[in-house]
Amino acid sequence: MVEPPRYVDVNIFVYWLGKHPKFGETAYEWVQKIEKTTRKEYVTSSLTVYETLVIMAGLAGKNLKDKTFVEMVVNSLMRMKGLTIEPLKPEDFTCAADLMNNYKIDYEDALHLAVAMRVDAQEIISNDKDFDTAPIKRTI
Repeated sequence: MVEPPRYVDVNIFVYWLGKHPKFGETAYEWVQKIEKTTRKEYVTSSLTVYETLVIMAGLAGKNLKDKTFVEMVVNSLMRMKGLTIEPLKPEDFTCAADLMNNYKIDYEDALHLAVAMRVDAQEIISNDKDFDTAPIKRTI
């Protein structure tokens, strides 16, 4: 039997790539787990790829016109053996508006939650406590 996937939130990738002093090691451990599995076990959304890129550009003092930087960040995520990148679908945008109200979270988190729910994720890997109100268990 195939286990439901685990949804990986953007902060895991930002902490890993940015070598965060407090959460970087934990994020790296999750990245190692992702790398050691097969596709479909871990999933994130295309929104995560873009958000990671924007956040890392800000942290590194780069901009999105720097092709080398963009490729480095995007390829770091896209090449993870065990990670599936799920595209945002039109229904995710409308679902997220409802999830905002139901769980008192912002629209960005609601978009992530909408995708996690759509793919029947068993948990959300994140240190974002806003997900604690969501119907999917948060793990870090």
